[in-house]
Amino acid sequence: MRVGLLALLGLAACAGPTSDPLPLGRDAASCGSCHEAHYDAWRGSPHAGSAASPVLAAMLPDVEAAWGPLARQACESCHAPGHGEDEGIGCLSCHAATGNHAERDGDLAVDPARPLAGPLADAEPTIAHRSRPGAFLASPSLCGTCHELTGPGLVDEPTLTEFRASPQAAAGETCASCHLPAEAPRRLSNDATRERPATSHRFVGFDPPWGAAPDEAAASAERTRTLLAQALTLTVERDEDGVTVAVTNTGAGHRVPTGATFLREIWVDVVVDGALAARVIALGDQPMAGDQPVPLLTQADRVEIGSLAPGERREVRFATEGPVEATLRGRAVRPEVLAAIGRPDLEAEVPVHAIATAAAR
Repeated sequence: MRVGLLALLGLAACAGPTSDPLPLGRDAASCGSCHEAHYDAWRGSPHAGSAASPVLAAMLPDVEAAWGPLARQACESCHAPGHGEDEGIGCLSCHAATGNHAERDGDLAVDPARPLAGPLADAEPTIAHRSRPGAFLASPSLCGTCHELTGPGLVDEPTLTEFRASPQAAAGETCASCHLPAEAPRRLSNDATRERPATSHRFVGFDPPWGAAPDEAAASAERTRTLLAQALTLTVERDEDGVTVAVTNTGAGHRVPTGATFLREIWVDVVVDGALAARVIALGDQPMAGDQPVPLLTQADRVEIGSLAPGERREVRFATEGPVEATLRGRAVRPEVLAAIGRPDLEAEVPVHAIATAAAR
């Protein structure tokens, strides 16, 4: 109902000329008054909830205490950039972006006074805003502005660097190829006169939609599981000496997991001759204090890299003639991290994804 009402208000606001480049407003709901499908997809996305993440909220005081107030501001510059009137990453963060000052650490240049960028060279005119074709909008450089981090402290998230070294980048793919996949053509706004190519604005990733209704959370979990299944291949192969269980990054244009890898965990559970041998392969970076693993980067003095690069394979062998069954699983936030930040109650909102299964008899 809210979007429908906004649509009526938007039509009224468009009745005459205005000097305001965005007369309907600068928040995503205002954009949604004309672009309903984009808005509905976005508002359940990790971008929409980037500033409202309870994990972020619980970690920020610890980050500030360990590394200072500038460290907290560095986190907030990507999670809560304030480019429009939205708390998280709203429409203007991408469509009003004109470039970046650096391809890292949230150093994005945004100018809402300029025409809004879109993917089409021949956008239909509207009084709601001026439009321009935007090559930067579709570029990994835009995504990398916040997905290439060089601090604070031990934070090191080189996702853009990983992508540019990947076979996917060499083949001409972009971040959008997986995270904003193409959808069926449709009218891109309420007053559009023809159907045009469309993309999903769900920005599928690893994080759950915090606080979502059960049906929305379940749908989001399935999208994440599908994305992980497209990235990783699980195999179980028998030879005369036993069985090899392996995980290979066959589909992602970056390491898996990537980004805040110290939060993530992906692992393989194996049943050998009816007995469980849990976590025989683990993917994810581990903060370390000396020789001891710790849950948080603020407690660590180094990080052991455990994620899987594009094309990389990790395996374990079992000397057995009996049946072997393997299941590849993953979750966005480790329970020990939630306990360390004082939010073990959030564990119920973090689904364990059964990404793939394989067996040898």
